[in-house]
Amino acid sequence: MEKDKNTDIGELEKLALIAESVQTIFSGKATILFELPKGEYTSVINHFREIDRDHKQFSIDISGTEFHFVLIEKKKKSTEEEM
Repeated sequence: MEKDKNTDIGELEKLALIAESVQTIFSGKATILFELPKGEYTSVINHFREIDRDHKQFSIDISGTEFHFVLIEKKKKSTEEEM
């Protein structure tokens, strides 16, 4: 039976495809940085069991390509700036 071509692959599979593509283009070590708002950051971190969810950044290695995820937090205005 033919596989449905419209099936959406998961986030981890997409990262694996990115890692594979980077390795075919470049021979050096690759590090990819994602700066994500809270909703997206939480979505990504929930795919992993052994990551401390209190940290505001984490890294994973997929086939020799390092993916670094950083939580973007909105800066609070200080009371001096508001006056």
